[in-house]
Amino acid sequence: MLQINQNLAEWPWLSKECNSHTGGNLAPDNQVHQGSQSGSGIGSHDGGNSHGHEPERSTATESSVHTGNDQALQPSSSSISDGGQGTMRRNGALGLVASAASAFDAAKDIMEALRSKHANLAGELEVLLTEIGSRFVTLPEERLLAVVNALLHRCYKYPSATTSEVPQSLKKELSGVCRACFSADAVNKHVDFVREYKQDFERDLDPESTTTFPVTLSELTERLKHWKNILQSNVEDRFPAVLKLEEESRVLRDFHVVDVEIPGQYFSDQEIAPDHTVKLDRVGADIHIVRRHGSSFRRLTLIGSDGSQRHFIVQTSLTPNARSDERILQLFRVMNQMFDKHKESRRRHICIHTPIIIPVWSQVRMVEDDLMYSTFLEVYENHCARNDREADLPITYFKEQLNQAILGQISPEAVVDLRLQAYNDITKNLVTDGIFSQYMYKTLPSGNHIWAFKKQFAIQLALSSFMSFMLQIGGRSPNKILFAKNTGKIFQTDFHPAYDANGMIEFSEPVPFRLTRNMQAFFSHFGVEGLIVSSMCAAAQAVVSPKQSQHLWYQLAMFFRDELLSWSWRRPLGMPLAPAAGSGSLNPADFKNKVTTNVENVIGRINGIAPQCFSEEV
Repeated sequence: MLQINQNLAEWPWLSKECNSHTGGNLAPDNQVHQGSQSGSGIGSHDGGNSHGHEPERSTATESSVHTGNDQALQPSSSSISDGGQGTMRRNGALGLVASAASAFDAAKDIMEALRSKHANLAGELEVLLTEIGSRFVTLPEERLLAVVNALLHRCYKYPSATTSEVPQSLKKELSGVCRACFSADAVNKHVDFVREYKQDFERDLDPESTTTFPVTLSELTERLKHWKNILQSNVEDRFPAVLKLEEESRVLRDFHVVDVEIPGQYFSDQEIAPDHTVKLDRVGADIHIVRRHGSSFRRLTLIGSDGSQRHFIVQTSLTPNARSDERILQLFRVMNQMFDKHKESRRRHICIHTPIIIPVWSQVRMVEDDLMYSTFLEVYENHCARNDREADLPITYFKEQLNQAILGQISPEAVVDLRLQAYNDITKNLVTDGIFSQYMYKTLPSGNHIWAFKKQFAIQLALSSFMSFMLQIGGRSPNKILFAKNTGKIFQTDFHPAYDANGMIEFSEPVPFRLTRNMQAFFSHFGVEGLIVSSMCAAAQAVVSPKQSQHLWYQLAMFFRDELLSWSWRRPLGMPLAPAAGSGSLNPADFKNKVTTNVENVIGRINGIAPQCFSEEV
């Protein structure tokens, strides 16, 4: 549902509509998204982060109190009373306001100093960020497509038979979507959009249209598929794949940059001399539209003074979870330094791919993108298009085969056999194990390229699997894993831990990372048992070696401290607090215990897969 909230937040009128029409299902996130910008885009990298957040991995709702700096979220212990949840939140809010006010004052002092000493730089940054944050937003059709796509996957994941009645929660969400998308404000701002879609969309998907609204879940699924196809066709046919900067932002076209530097130059260990710093020369003339998993983004090209080019997609309407992406990338950069100091990981060139994230506004950011990025979902959809097959067929087939089991019409023992039979049918007829191999063999030009790609891709997959296991990160659906077709580098979106009511890492999946039949067939037995296993072991050994173990402990402690501070204020009011806290509040001792327990659990998992490290080998 967080995916739906992100995309619905594009419409500025959403908050008041969803507060009154969705029963609170969509409102809290949208309260978060109300910021200084007048419009916004999609809040994740591939659209599934849209680049998407899975409903089961996200919190049920988000707190309506959120600042750009999670470290200002720690409440004073004196501000937390021994009363109930509501009292604690009210008192905690006072501490939050005080902390936020002091942080704001400090930021204000910094900006004033910047403006007084570097007036030209401050002016250039202000113009640049204002234009990027306000000009490169998605269109109403693109946002509606992302919402429909998210609702469709909600139907797929709903634990009820396809022949059963449409769940009440889905009806509330659909009602909120209809009112938010086609409200009176929308009529004034997007006249053509409302005129074209309002009547037909409400007839097909508004629960208040009782005579035409679908009766069963399968009928609703078919309606959403129909609208997904319509919107996707309209978006691809009507809107160009490339926009021109002179039409989107004349200010950036004519903007003469002097002091702004290309971002991301200072993340390496090597010090950059002032005369070797690459300055921003201009923004590229072509603005590419990147469409992934039903979501759309604008990709900017920053051209440096040395002729180099950096590509960034603009993400908007971010949720508080977006801060976790920045924290985990920082943790990965620290771990890359550890890999570089260890013999076995250094000889394998083990390094986690860490793209640059640039905060623009509180709800807008730029994320480094690769022109050669693709996702596992795009590979599969390409295969389905070549064979004239519906991409969602395996999901619908599996649910239809299990209708009897969901309705309780067969014994529990027979359910396992039924699931296995449905799975075997899908793997034999619909999703064979050679799809990814065929795609890469047709993409890469020669055997040398294939060999080099396999080696680099295996190492990157091993690192991603190691991080997923180490931090217990699930929800690794195909649309969330991006890989570069030329280098094999992997970037995973929505890649951060989920927490239970006690503040402990929550993980309910039986497999700790994604290694599917298609990947195994591509790498072969030798690649899995050789490159992948050895790279995971080398990475684990590098970070728990005697010289690095204490460093890792403190880095993880800082990571979980910031994560849990943010988590403690994002929890819904209905979520119970940790039983260890006698007063029902997150007191300092309990908070420290949560951080320590999480760190020790992570290190314990690493030690479980790391080969024994002898001192002479370090």
